Amino acid sequence: MKLRLLSIILCIPTIMAQVETQSSAYEALQPVALADFVSAERLVSSHYMVAPTAQPDGRHLIYSLQGPEGTEVITGTQSLAARTSEIKARAALDEMNNSEEFGKALARSGAEKVESVKEAVKDPLGAVQRLPQGASRLLGRVGTAVKNTAEGKGNARSGAAAVLGVSRKKSELAIQLGVSPYTKDAVLQTKLEATARAMAGGALVMNLSGLVISGGVGTAISVVNVNQTLQRTLIESTAEEMTVENRAALTALGATPAEVAAFLSNASFSPWQKTFVTADLKDIGRNPSPFLRLASKASTPDQVLDIMQVAHILNKHHQDTSAIVSFREGDGVLAALDAQGVLVAPVAGDLILWIEPIESRANTLLSMAKNDPNVKSFALATDGLLSARAADEFTKRGIVTIPQAIGSKPIGVRN
Repeated sequence: MKLRLLSIILCIPTIMAQVETQSSAYEALQPVALADFVSAERLVSSHYMVAPTAQPDGRHLIYSLQGPEGTEVITGTQSLAARTSEIKARAALDEMNNSEEFGKALARSGAEKVESVKEAVKDPLGAVQRLPQGASRLLGRVGTAVKNTAEGKGNARSGAAAVLGVSRKKSELAIQLGVSPYTKDAVLQTKLEATARAMAGGALVMNLSGLVISGGVGTAISVVNVNQTLQRTLIESTAEEMTVENRAALTALGATPAEVAAFLSNASFSPWQKTFVTADLKDIGRNPSPFLRLASKASTPDQVLDIMQVAHILNKHHQDTSAIVSFREGDGVLAALDAQGVLVAPVAGDLILWIEPIESRANTLLSMAKNDPNVKSFALATDGLLSARAADEFTKRGIVTIPQAIGSKPIGVRN
């Protein structure tokens, strides 16, 4: 017994040494200050406060936000930007909607809506013809909605909403506020709807320039700085129309109907988010099948934002560095080969640390080039930063790192 106990005691230093060696193979996940990731103006407002440090998980930062609903734990800087924009938008709409002018406008709008429904039911064609110039894109669905209402096939509320362009006004308002009209924030949804109805009724004309809330610089979720063509699509198209256009675009790029359907039917993405992704893939102009197969598996808001960022990273590389010639996927890792023979792995993240999943990703990237003479070198591009250790480990493996691939300013800093 004594001999066995002595043997165990003698083994303890060896076991401890092995544990220390294994743990030192990767970086410790220590809290980080936020100066390099989030602007000071984004961290604190009169409506919320973000804790001054965040906990890394190896790719993303995990933030703690004290806001209207109490303490919220938010994973990722993109998610933080979206959430703080929603809270600011709620406050901005509160300030506007509580004004005497808005109260009077809403009352006038309510009276006009009743009259509009009556007129639409009596004369559906005339109601459509009286729509303002520039609404030609809306005529088809508005005419149908009004006709259905008149014939008793639809409800008056939806018919009136179509005539008055509530959906369009809601989208316009959301873009100006830097949020999505498909937000899951129920309070914000109610406020957007009420304001849009007053605006659509013609009783409320507001200068919203002072309410514009910036999204993150270089972020795919910012709706303030998108190009005018895409912005027009977001405003003027219904969810169904966006689906039709996205399906046509992705199919034209060479994706199979099943791959396109799997992506477009993924309810984790909003219609706007699917349209953002499709726009980036359309810009790249290559068969997006590997990308779509991964995107169709996204099941959480964080995963959706990661997919959006990955599309944006690759589009930025395509536009500014070297044209993408093909997409590839291996063991859940997406990569794209550019015209210079660089196999680029896009990684959405805030701070890339050297941890086991990141090492696995590096090894997978290298294995994707086996027996492929077209691959000349490797790169990892991220919208965030890399630790010195992570950058060094990638360099040892012959992988060039590209930090802040789509923007170098902290989230919340305006262009």
